[in-house]
Amino acid sequence: MDSPARRILIINGKGGCGKTTIATNLAVAYACRGTKVALLDNDPQASSTYWAEQRDASLPPVEVVAKHERPNMYQTQSFRHRLPEGTELVIVDGHSNARGRDLESLLRQTDLILVPMLPSSIDIRAGGRFIADLLTHRIYRSFPRPVGVIANRVQPNTQTHDKLMHFLGCLDVPAVAQFRDSPVYTDAAEIGQGVVDMKEIRAARKETAQWKQLISWIEEQFSTEQPVGYSLRMKPRAAQRAETDQAAPDSEAQAV
Repeated sequence: MDSPARRILIINGKGGCGKTTIATNLAVAYACRGTKVALLDNDPQASSTYWAEQRDASLPPVEVVAKHERPNMYQTQSFRHRLPEGTELVIVDGHSNARGRDLESLLRQTDLILVPMLPSSIDIRAGGRFIADLLTHRIYRSFPRPVGVIANRVQPNTQTHDKLMHFLGCLDVPAVAQFRDSPVYTDAAEIGQGVVDMKEIRAARKETAQWKQLISWIEEQFSTEQPVGYSLRMKPRAAQRAETDQAAPDSEAQAV
């Protein structure tokens, strides 16, 4: 039986935008609040898995499920990738090459989507295309769920920062957090920590307010109704396809 835990997908069609940094730090931020968190590593580079291997056992636990690994001949995929018992929140570290069925599978299992974006012209263009493709995807159009954009690795009061914020202001989705281009994130990643763990470091403490803001926005979205992704996961696949096929033409008609 599938888990009723809420699921947050961290994804962008362009690599190098900091998906793993956002995923691991968000997992830590929730774990420090006492939430039982599972981190699903979908990225073939296995960065989240490596991060978890460096994490000290004395810190708030973040369980990692290596979704990028294939089960062996004696295991089913569902058994190999099962969530730890009692999981309350699942954070999915998506990969930039998710296409076709892979992307559909991620969207069906997702209750909320976060898209990190860097402040460069290339990243803004690629991120804009990805968000447009996401919002017009047949699974999303049939079953909308909250989407938020994260301005990542920004340097305030610079031209690139202003350009990114102007672009985000023109989107139909909200910019929900802004994280600085600080070496404290690299330092945290190397020792399996998140900035919320590093209370004794001033640079880490300066980032805490934005993580609280992000969690506040997430909790506000989750407080409204039963998660879409959970409803989809609990339905037979044939029923999912039938509802999607029926709803897609209506959405297309509205778009026209």
